[in-house]
Amino acid sequence: MTIQWREKMTIDDGVIDQDHRHLIDIINRFENAAKDGLTLSEGLEILFALKFYASTHFKREEQLQRLIDFPFYDSHKREHEELIEKLSQIIDELKMSQESSYNTVARHTAVLLREWLVDHVLHSDLRMKVFVDALRDQGRDMKALSSILPE
Repeated sequence: MTIQWREKMTIDDGVIDQDHRHLIDIINRFENAAKDGLTLSEGLEILFALKFYASTHFKREEQLQRLIDFPFYDSHKREHEELIEKLSQIIDELKMSQESSYNTVARHTAVLLREWLVDHVLHSDLRMKVFVDALRDQGRDMKALSSILPE
């Protein structure tokens, strides 16, 4: 079951949403490969790409959260750290697994990643939307003010 981007997942109509779409693509790629019989090198390649991109995305998202003074920043950051740690553990587990068992590990990993991403975006990330919208509105208000204030 692949993850489909839905409009209700929109946070900022910008880089965060683009990142989420790309993370969905990576997770879908992993899940599809796991269903078709994943090779160890293929699984590791996708997981390393996911870990790298997730780390990059989390830095951007946390920067936005500081900008919007997001009240759930600390718990959100912990969720990010826990996923990166979990990805490291999965990579280590996959490296150490026997060839006969790494497809099972891969299938469980695919389910975990899908559930984590969907849950995280829909429950944790969407809480940012109202703050992002407020910042955008403030920017519009400031632009409107600049047109009526003398220079």
